[in-house]
Amino acid sequence: MVTYIVHISVRHEVYTEYVDWLKNEHIAEVLTLPGFLKAELCLRKGGSMEASSKDLKIVYTIKDEDAMKTYMTEYAMGMREKGLEKFPGQFSAQREVWLETINFTSK
Repeated sequence: MVTYIVHISVRHEVYTEYVDWLKNEHIAEVLTLPGFLKAELCLRKGGSMEASSKDLKIVYTIKDEDAMKTYMTEYAMGMREKGLEKFPGQFSAQREVWLETINFTSK
């Protein structure tokens, strides 16, 4: 399994609309791509109103490294461009790819 984490900072003015877009369009579309198994949208409670943006993250679980490579070479730019077209200059994103995840559960 591969964990793909997208950290996003969104301007306060469009935060609610951006989160709605993630919930109702973007994440569902990503999950139709080959190898994507699940997604978790993590919203931070509160935040300073003095800050110009609010942070959130999406944690995707992907089948394997081959699926991640396919995403990066065939789909990533198109998916990113959709957000940039819909919310130009309103957010920034940083991405991380983790190739191994060890899960623990409580007893």
